[in-house]
Amino acid sequence: MNRLAPLALALALGGCVTIADPMLSSQSIAPGQRTILAVYPGPGTWVVSESESKAEAAAMSMPLLSTVAQSLQDERDRKMSEQFAVYIPPWKAERELEPILRAQLEQSGFPGRIVPAAQSELDAATLRDFNRSPNALEWQRKYYYGDPSQPLPRDYSRFLALDDALILEANLLASVAADDDGNMAPTLSISSRLIRCQTNRLLWRHEDKVSDAAGARSLNEFATLPQQLIDRWKALLPQLAAKTAESLRAALGQAPAAPAVAAPAAPASSSGYPQAGQMLQPPPGYPRPGQTIPPPTIYPPTGATTSPSSTQALPWSMPAITPAAAPPGADGPPASTP
Repeated sequence: MNRLAPLALALALGGCVTIADPMLSSQSIAPGQRTILAVYPGPGTWVVSESESKAEAAAMSMPLLSTVAQSLQDERDRKMSEQFAVYIPPWKAERELEPILRAQLEQSGFPGRIVPAAQSELDAATLRDFNRSPNALEWQRKYYYGDPSQPLPRDYSRFLALDDALILEANLLASVAADDDGNMAPTLSISSRLIRCQTNRLLWRHEDKVSDAAGARSLNEFATLPQQLIDRWKALLPQLAAKTAESLRAALGQAPAAPAVAAPAAPASSSGYPQAGQMLQPPPGYPRPGQTIPPPTIYPPTGATTSPSSTQALPWSMPAITPAAAPPGADGPPASTP
């Protein structure tokens, strides 16, 4: 299902139709406000049998008939999706996405406190009831796109225990979308809504989509190897979560989260004394831990007669020293006379 009806209506009326989205600001969310993250998966796999470029070209060429053509195309896609769904085993997309999206939101600097739906007053039966739909097409019309002129399909205001909280809905749609060559590319998309529970007022909505164009295959290939398709969907989850968190951060007008950097080393104290936590370094000339210390070199005193040791060699040759004759009258033994 391609959301081309607003485009077709605007073209048909000469561009006089605008759809106003709710405005979100940093004051809309109190610091630390409880924000319940609820991931609602779409039923089955949606098959988009016509590429978006062809659908958009048709809408611009025939704006008055595009709404009818879109309805016919949606019905064809619904039948193909139901036929293809029998080959794809069920997988818990919401369990795979929820921790990844929660981590991305926390890293993005979101001011609220993210809480999984499983840890809130919304039990499993309520979450199932909030996501009921007869087929994938009706699920998209009711929950994914919705009708801006109608109340929100899920009423959280009837839960008094949620009056303090916000709800961040992540309506997750797993699909295969046709490219211009007729192959099917694994695609994941999220329609997000931020809702104030007490009044059930919509604060923000946005759609994010990621696709694996390099992994495009024919529909028959994916039907034969369904696990390959599921693995490609799972590989897209981190990228989709990061894109959704970035969209919400941009709507709040926040700067991108700065990457974590190591703290610089503490400078040496100007007084010469070490600071707290500073590693002491030995002065120049002193051995460091693990360094081999050579034996010292022993030099003889000036004028002393020194013979080399039997265990240590001196680095020079000792000259012969002849004692001088004592002068007459000097202390010492008398000089011999002939």
